[in-house]
Amino acid sequence: RNLTPSPIDVETILKPGRLGRRRSLLRRILSECFDLRGKCVPRLVDRKNDFRNYNEVDLGEPAEDATSGEELEFTTKCTIEELGSFVLGKLREKFVASQ
Repeated sequence: RNLTPSPIDVETILKPGRLGRRRSLLRRILSECFDLRGKCVPRLVDRKNDFRNYNEVDLGEPAEDATSGEELEFTTKCTIEELGSFVLGKLREKFVASQ
């Protein structure tokens, strides 16, 4: 249906509490909205900063490119914090670009 969730929706998903399908939902957003799968999530450098601004990271580099300087993780292996932060950054980037 080509509906993109708002960043507020993802922030709600990321609130502490039991939500069994949180990872699969975030992976689905990446797949359907941004055509991203597999090893595409940048590792969080500062664990104290829950929602790192991924908009500053060059996400156009392929995962194999060692010159990008960004360590990427699989969507199935990274933490929920890393996956959620990345999804939030991508949604915010898309929201800003659409205005």
